[in-house]
Amino acid sequence: MNARHAAGALLLLLVSAICAFGEEARLNDAQIVGIILVANQAEIAAGQTALRRTQSRSVQSFASRIVDEHRQVNEEAAGLMQRLAATPQRSGISDALTRQSYDDVARLNAVEAREFDQTYLDREVIFLHRLVKSVDAFIRSTTNTELKTLLVRSRPSFIFHLDQAHRLQLALERPGFGR
Repeated sequence: MNARHAAGALLLLLVSAICAFGEEARLNDAQIVGIILVANQAEIAAGQTALRRTQSRSVQSFASRIVDEHRQVNEEAAGLMQRLAATPQRSGISDALTRQSYDDVARLNAVEAREFDQTYLDREVIFLHRLVKSVDAFIRSTTNTELKTLLVRSRPSFIFHLDQAHRLQLALERPGFGR
């Protein structure tokens, strides 16, 4: 299987795993937090893989920002759950995202070095697009004002990451990208 087919398979699996983001039968706030924690952890894991594998300074910078900012959101969500004396709850969506995260990291580790940046950025664009759409749905459906505030505050960062991933995809097509 060539790198483009591998990237396509990765993206298809990723899309199928997160298509239900925000679409499961009425999620409660603890399940929403569970999904957000898992989604951010998936971004952290993919970003850490990129930091190890990429040779591009631009992709390294992007991955470093992804890791730092998604870790911060997870810390804020964990703090919120602690203040509320609540525990994040698993759901079918969070379980599927956990499995998909392991698969994504395995695929990112297996792709050839020359195809890594493209595969990583393709994954980021699709994942972040679904994350933004899901956060929008979660903002509308959450009943806890502190959780809603966390989601509203995090959304611009996710949109920025999506935009940056798009821009890096375009730049990747230029000779000498990121060197």
